[in-house]
Amino acid sequence: MSQVLIVDDEPLARRRLELLLAEARGDGLEVDTADGVKSALEKMAERPADILLLDVRMRDGTGFDVLRAMPEGAAPAVIFVTAFGDFAVRAFDVAAADYLVKPVGIERLQTALERAEQALSMRDMESRRAQLDLLAAEAPARMNGNGAARFETEFWIRRAGGDFVRLDVAMIEYAIVEEDYVRIFAAGKSYLLRESIRGLLARLDPDEFVQVHRSALVRTSELIQVSRARFGRAEVVLRGGTRLPLGRIHGKSVQQRVRHLH
Repeated sequence: MSQVLIVDDEPLARRRLELLLAEARGDGLEVDTADGVKSALEKMAERPADILLLDVRMRDGTGFDVLRAMPEGAAPAVIFVTAFGDFAVRAFDVAAADYLVKPVGIERLQTALERAEQALSMRDMESRRAQLDLLAAEAPARMNGNGAARFETEFWIRRAGGDFVRLDVAMIEYAIVEEDYVRIFAAGKSYLLRESIRGLLARLDPDEFVQVHRSALVRTSELIQVSRARFGRAEVVLRGGTRLPLGRIHGKSVQQRVRHLH
């Protein structure tokens, strides 16, 4: 029975992969999960994985950081999982068993598992480890050279019915805090994502988005002006007429963006 470790910092992505693995192989796999680089290394130190389903970019590092710091003797078959359809993992398939683009489908996952198991059976451990070490060492330069995306281009958000909807980042206008979530507004609709404003901002291109308040961020091109609301409080006005509070510590950077645009 193969030991599989899912490494992804998005809870819904981990859960989706768990469900798909159960559907694909039933009881044929032992599955564990890790929510980032640190957690993955701790799990692998306790029990080496045969197959890694490895997210490329996470909040505390990258999948390549996991490969660089794996315990001595660990040589799993690696299946990269990425939100970027054009990601440079294509260039690394000498070392990686496969790569999957989110959201992962059951048939595509089944194929990836078959390739991973084939890699385990055909390559000895020393050979696999040497290839993974080379991949981890060369990955950053090769990614940059191939122009791989540094920020999210889409989000897959779980709806109340349990299915997932794709949200194109290019459609996002602004987002505000709503309890333990952020509500994202895009093209006349809104979506709830379990994330903090700080966490969401870290996943978006800073040239395209700016934080205007501790509870809100805005697409820069949506900014029209900074004005004074009642009682002298500052606020930003967006193209559609939406008004959001402007935090004092964000005022200077937001005003510079507005001046640059207009």
